Amino acid sequence: MKTGFAKSGVVLATLLALSLVGFVDALLRARVAGQRTAVLEQQLAVAQDRATADATERSALAAQVASLEAAIAAMPANATAARPAAAPTKPAPHGGPTPAASAVATSQDDSGAPDVDAASPNGVVGVFSADRLIAAGFRRDDVARFRSRLDEIEMKQLVLRDQATREGWLETPRFAEESQSLAGEFLGLRGEFDEPLYDWVLYSTGHPNRVAVRDVISGGAGESAGLQRGDVIVRYDDRLVLSPTELRDATTEGRAGELVALEVQRDGEPAPRRIFVPRGPIGISLAPTALRPPPAG
Repeated sequence: MKTGFAKSGVVLATLLALSLVGFVDALLRARVAGQRTAVLEQQLAVAQDRATADATERSALAAQVASLEAAIAAMPANATAARPAAAPTKPAPHGGPTPAASAVATSQDDSGAPDVDAASPNGVVGVFSADRLIAAGFRRDDVARFRSRLDEIEMKQLVLRDQATREGWLETPRFAEESQSLAGEFLGLRGEFDEPLYDWVLYSTGHPNRVAVRDVISGGAGESAGLQRGDVIVRYDDRLVLSPTELRDATTEGRAGELVALEVQRDGEPAPRRIFVPRGPIGISLAPTALRPPPAG
């Protein structure tokens, strides 16, 4: 009888032990599952935060892109509006120059009157054709480097305009000063690259690269030398002239009265003519114009 009770106690104890093991195992499984759930929930929260941050960044980038696109679209219109309309002219015969075809302002070389140079704060705006420059005889690597510098300066102008618009100082002396600084950087490309390439870039992008005689003052050195209205001054004292300011400055250098060579392209003539004038006021009024440069080399 005792043996039967003993056996029953052993069986009961075994069952209780097994039940306890199962309970503990269930608790451990539940605890592990809870930990895994907590980890997954934490990972989900991190992923949601990243998604929110990515969406915010994408929105900011989209706004920046839209702003830059608007600035790019506005610049050519602003550049065109800033320039007076050119006087209409008929094409020159025999493929010759078209004096004052791109004239945008008038200046008198001995009066100190304002003029418009070959480059302005918007001077980098234009259609740059690498193929056209290469066809003119320039090395592909030099053309690519020039294009890279132009893009760099133009991007600075876009960023400047965007910043000035956002901060409310677009129509202020500060903006004009910083834009003029970028114009100076563009003018500096003349020293960074071969002058003929700079000359061709001006011409091929539709910017003035020569100086035309708008009028000849009676009794002046220009009249005595035979200058005529419409003549294009290519060189003064063997230096390429790209703007009225350059010519005016050149006349004040050196010794007054000394004879200097003036290279002039006259409408209808195949090659420039060479005349001599005394250094000093020439006695002509000027207008920036465009003239196709000779091929490289």
